[in-house]
This record gives sequence, C-alpha cells and structure tokens, in this order.
Amino acid sequence: MIQGERLADEADVGAKNTEEHLMDALARQRAALVPDEEPDEDAQGHRYCLDCSDIIPLERIQAVQAVRCVTCAAKRERFIKLTQGKGGAGRILNDEADFGGK
Repeated sequence: MIQGERLADEADVGAKNTEEHLMDALARQRAALVPDEEPDEDAQGHRYCLDCSDIIPLERIQAVQAVRCVTCAAKRERFIKLTQGKGGAGRILNDEADFGGK
C-alpha cells in the first residue's frame, strides 16, 4: 500500500493487496524473459545459437529473447526435465549421448 494512502474498507484493502501481488508477479515474469546468458551476435545483428551456432530466426528472438535455436532449446529443456525429475538417473545414463555426454 502506498504510504499515506487511506482505504475506505476491507474490500479496498483486499483489492489493493491483490493489485500489488499481481504487479509483483508480472515483474517476476518479465525478469524471467531476460536470458541469463549473453547472446552470440555479429555486427549485422544476426544471433547465433549458443550450442550449434545456427542463426536464430528474428521471430524467435522477438518472441522469447532466444539464445538457442528451437532444436537445441528443446534438447536442453528435456535434459533439465530429466535431471530434475524423480528417478531420472537411469534415464540420464541412457540419454547422455544426446547431450554431449559419455
């Protein structure tokens, strides 16, 4: 609540709290769209996948601020899902070759 602001009743307080909560959630979502890794770009503005070096289409960059092509991003997401899932150790050993492992 803004300091010095007086709200008329409990409904106003609840509405204000909900609004603040939604604004915080929106700010977290916006921050999540910023890539944690620096994109690989050339002087002409082409962005290259950090894993395979293919050019990333402009539409993908604009949509999700991509630093990886669709194929490499899908492999990475699958790997993360496997390593963070329950009982994933056996699957990881079988799929390691897909991700540059042994």
